[in-house]
Amino acid sequence: MRVETRAFALTVLGGALWGLSGTAAQALFDRLHFPVPALILVRTPIAGGILYALLRPAFPRRRWGALVLFSVFGLLGSQVTYLFTIGYTNAATATLLQFLFLPMVAAYELAVGRLKLSPTLGVTLVMAVAGTFLLIAGTPAFRIHLVITPLGLAFGLLSALCGVYYTLGSQPLVREYGPWPVTTWGFLVATVLAVPIGLPSMVGYVESRPPLGLLPELLGLVLFVIVAGTLLAYGLYLQGLGHLTATENGLASTSEPIMAAAASFLFLGVVLSGLQYVGGAVIVVGVALLARTLAASPAAAAPPPIERPR
Repeated sequence: MRVETRAFALTVLGGALWGLSGTAAQALFDRLHFPVPALILVRTPIAGGILYALLRPAFPRRRWGALVLFSVFGLLGSQVTYLFTIGYTNAATATLLQFLFLPMVAAYELAVGRLKLSPTLGVTLVMAVAGTFLLIAGTPAFRIHLVITPLGLAFGLLSALCGVYYTLGSQPLVREYGPWPVTTWGFLVATVLAVPIGLPSMVGYVESRPPLGLLPELLGLVLFVIVAGTLLAYGLYLQGLGHLTATENGLASTSEPIMAAAASFLFLGVVLSGLQYVGGAVIVVGVALLARTLAASPAAAAPPPIERPR
């Protein structure tokens, strides 16, 4: 398998894990009344700690300023805004608003000359955006409906902007240090802000003494969000950025709304409408089209070796 095709497949997997994680987070918020800031508190340091214990990566001293900005505005910012969007709306609406990052990234890469808009890429981009909208907003009787509150809209737009920064700001770091060291140190640096954000809510939740019978479900959902939706999903997405353009990587991550819809149907009893099935099919066809194009395109020349910091 070509490097680009493998990177594309890993990003698809990362997006799918994000979709499952969003549904798990909504279950935590709606059914178990777990506070959004408390989830931010537990997922960030634990994910970073696990990765550091396994990998022990060196701190990227030469780009530490860029790493701090990426950690705060990209990695932590995307978590905070996305989870608050779920809290004020739902996982489906939050995913749609977050995916506004994709046309923003494509517009930026076109403007600076990093991306050439081929017919295939243009069609795929339109299919991904349209399919995501239909998958998330389609309701029975073929009507379009979104659950939007003012705060949900504000946090959703911020999540899209953070997604842009997370994608574009991380790419130079990933190509110099690799995806997993950047993910590890990103979480560890973000922990400095995650603790004061989430600690008061966590203390309040513990003091409320939730029923002990809910503890296994609570721990299981939190653990899933940490491992699958945080540690693996973020790392796999960054791994794709090492070999794809930001736009191609974003298109691969459109597996997220498909998996979120499927998980909502299986675990939360959300029945899909005809429009949503159409949207999911459009996304699948668009992503398959891009994957086929990447697999058939001539192999890119190997980039020059990167000088590692001493």
